Amino acid sequence: MTAQGGSGARADPNRPGLILIFDRGAAPDRAAVATALAAIPRAAISHDPATVASPTHAASRAAAPEDEAGWLELLVDGLTFDLVGLAPGPALDEPDLAYAYDCAIGELSGGEAVGLFPGPHIAAGASSLPILRMLLGLGAGLAETLPGIRAVSWVPARSAMGPQFFVGTVRAWLDGGPFPALGLVGLRVDEAGALRSEGLTFLIGYELAVDSALAEDRVAATRLAVRVVHELIGAQAPRARHEFVAEDGTRLALEPDPSARLIRIGPL
Repeated sequence: MTAQGGSGARADPNRPGLILIFDRGAAPDRAAVATALAAIPRAAISHDPATVASPTHAASRAAAPEDEAGWLELLVDGLTFDLVGLAPGPALDEPDLAYAYDCAIGELSGGEAVGLFPGPHIAAGASSLPILRMLLGLGAGLAETLPGIRAVSWVPARSAMGPQFFVGTVRAWLDGGPFPALGLVGLRVDEAGALRSEGLTFLIGYELAVDSALAEDRVAATRLAVRVVHELIGAQAPRARHEFVAEDGTRLALEPDPSARLIRIGPL
């Protein structure tokens, strides 16, 4: 999916966050967001630029007057997030998508995109677990309560997830389950046959590369990658070679390659 040639509002492509993709004509307005937030614990609108005489939010100074009704600042447990692209203003440009989970990229074109991003005051720490958990939890709440949503995209991985898949995997993680690697990380087989990740750099500073000998079984290699991502999230990236045993008993080596910004996994 590519940008809509200027028909939508421009979003910084390097700004990490969620893009909620709605049916054409179904992008929520401020009233719909307020209704949805009533069902999300501890969430509220903390700043509405359309209802104040002088902007008090950092983003307001860069917004054109006609776009003032197109975004809101949301507050959850002391952290602020920007919801951008609301009706009746222009939706965001469609996100660039490369990976799909429980949805089809080709069916998402022509929708309306609304972005949820960490606010300016917490943007520098957007990859930290407390902010990430709050962002995903808020996104799951909106995806669960706003009507007309087709998919949720995670910008750093260029991924799209069906709304039920996104909500279910995020809720499971927040309740103590596995990290939602399928969705927050893209996985592809490269030209050499290795299974490579995309989007993990945002979270830990490295991407993952599963050796081609292990990636011949794509399902097993994906399970391995998901397991390793779960272990790496919230921990420091490994600095030295580490040996471990896969689910099937195979002995494997995990080895960081700082020059390539890769964590390589291969058989011993």
